[in-house]
Amino acid sequence: MSAPRRTTASRFLALAMEVLVLAPALHAAQAPVTNHEVARAIERGAAWLREGQSAGGTWTEPSQAHHVLGMTSLAGLALLENGASIEDPAIDRARAAARTLEDEVDQTYDLSLAVLLEARLGHGSEGADRIATLASRIEAGGHEGIWHYNLPRGGPDSRQRPRRKPRVDRVESPARDGWIGTDGDHSNTQFALLGLWAAGRHGFDPDPALESIDVHFRSAQANDGGWGYREGTPATPAMTCAGLLALAITAARPSLAEHQTARARGQALMADPAFRRALAAVGRDARQASVNSDIYYLWSLERVCVALGLRDLDGFDWYAQGARILLDRQESDGGWPHDRWGRMPSTALALLFLRKANLAFELDRVLRVGPVKGALAASAVADQPGGVGESQEPRTAALADDVQVVVTGASDQHFPRIAVQFEVKGPNGEYRLDANRDDFRVTEDGRSVKVVDFQSPGQGRSLATTVVLVVDRSLSMENEDRIGGLKRAVATFLDRAPEGSRIAVVAFGSEVRTLCRFTSDRREVQAVVDQIEPAGSTRFHDAVAVALGMLEGEQGRRSVLALTDGEDTSSEDATLADVIARARRLGLPVHTLGLGSEDEIETGDLERLAKSTRGQYYPAQRSSDLGKIYEQLAERIGSSYTLVYESDRPIPDGTLRPVRIAYRRSRSVGQIAVFIPGMVAPVAGWSPLFLFLVVVLVFVGRIPRRARGT
Repeated sequence: MSAPRRTTASRFLALAMEVLVLAPALHAAQAPVTNHEVARAIERGAAWLREGQSAGGTWTEPSQAHHVLGMTSLAGLALLENGASIEDPAIDRARAAARTLEDEVDQTYDLSLAVLLEARLGHGSEGADRIATLASRIEAGGHEGIWHYNLPRGGPDSRQRPRRKPRVDRVESPARDGWIGTDGDHSNTQFALLGLWAAGRHGFDPDPALESIDVHFRSAQANDGGWGYREGTPATPAMTCAGLLALAITAARPSLAEHQTARARGQALMADPAFRRALAAVGRDARQASVNSDIYYLWSLERVCVALGLRDLDGFDWYAQGARILLDRQESDGGWPHDRWGRMPSTALALLFLRKANLAFELDRVLRVGPVKGALAASAVADQPGGVGESQEPRTAALADDVQVVVTGASDQHFPRIAVQFEVKGPNGEYRLDANRDDFRVTEDGRSVKVVDFQSPGQGRSLATTVVLVVDRSLSMENEDRIGGLKRAVATFLDRAPEGSRIAVVAFGSEVRTLCRFTSDRREVQAVVDQIEPAGSTRFHDAVAVALGMLEGEQGRRSVLALTDGEDTSSEDATLADVIARARRLGLPVHTLGLGSEDEIETGDLERLAKSTRGQYYPAQRSSDLGKIYEQLAERIGSSYTLVYESDRPIPDGTLRPVRIAYRRSRSVGQIAVFIPGMVAPVAGWSPLFLFLVVVLVFVGRIPRRARGT
């Protein structure tokens, strides 16, 4: 009996020693990540990644020697998402190297990542054609909604192929005719899916391929809600994330997006049993994440949660857990260990996770899942105290921008009361409409001020805006029925604009004409737009100046939406600098829309006008794109807040006063500088007697007329 007792004791001692050894690691895995830790980890990881770039611009991984294009594109994406600019020499070399490799590569992983890199960098006509060509090859490699490693090869002539809509037979049933599992897998398929979706944001039609992907993943879903590497194999955490993302992206495919709003599509998806089972499976798997979890899986989890705006999974903070795991696994040189694909891709994927990168470009614009309840709660805990690192120090750099306050304009028309217009955006750019007055703290020149009025889009009342539509009627608007697209887009805008809004129309060709002064009669606005006939040249800056002049005497929310399909060639009264200065003085945004190719539009000027006035530039290659853009503009106008505060410096003293609006749930602060016209104090200061007289005059001016006996 003694031998068995010694065996039991030995096992107990070994177990106790194992617990003692693992205890520090288990404790570390639960420690909240901090701002400094994440920022430092990203800095070190990005530096390690930069050091690995070759002189020719590529990145390589010994275990992935045949994936040079994929490794280069993935590393470029990781650096771009973590602060590298498009003009960065490393990024420029990576793009050049990727373009030389594209035609000779036939790998699904590689070409899909190349599309993601091209899409992330932005594009002119050349970039758009490249994206379309690569997407056509990706689409051609699919078979009934699933992809394997190889795709049709390109070649010297592939770049000259015209952009086209993909031709894929619509899948009417999930039948496979014996083609199951052996030639395709869900890992390659998820990369093809991301590439096709990104290409769809740049003029390629992914609809038929996305429909076939939807059919496949629905038929391949396991009873537990997940997916395996191939159909019929046991579910894995990474592939379940891929399946969930597939259901989400295919629910936002163009044929559906044309008939539903983003919110309606999100609600329909949340009611879909297949999606709900998959979301529950992703939540179960996430709770099992540990230091042994594959970095590829952690990135898959981050990718789908960020794309869908899931800040937690039924109360479980997936980011806190994953970030802690990654920080604990980072090596002393800044990179991450060899994991599945190798050190270089592991490091790139870790950096994408820590930055909460969204590679499902613009999915949130056309699919809004919104808050969910019960076992699938997506955001109930994230907005409460006690999140990642909040109990010890400010939230991490990756989390600090979850909610952003974006100031779009300010007016001092009723000084000392100043009206500020702003937006509140979530982590994926979605507009938050549920904030109230107590959520904000306002300071002027560093001092807290009293908010005397507050208007929120979530209060159920109309947030009317005064808008000038500046539209191009130059002769070039005849091309490709651009004028017809504009008229249809204006109809969309009028249908979606906030109730009570007052709208005017200024049209320009060789002359600038005010077609309609401010009115809330939308039929009148549409009627004058429908009568526009293209003629003449382009006086864009003069037209914007006229619009600003019309808004100068208006009160409340104000905005200019200015479209052109060409470069300003004929303005006589105003320059770009003139209209920027005037808009900034009035404190109102100018949103610009460029219709056509970069060869036709002075994109830089339109971007500068929008950015300098706190507006946004919207490019549209075709007139058919205008409807969505004008719909977005109407939504943006209706999603803004207005607050009015009273300055504690009531003397108009000719100063520029910085105004800051802080949101209680975020470190993000919206800022604007408001210039108060008046007398500037001399260097030596004003005399006490002069100040006393000014104060008396201001005080008397604020006494009601009745109290003064008038």
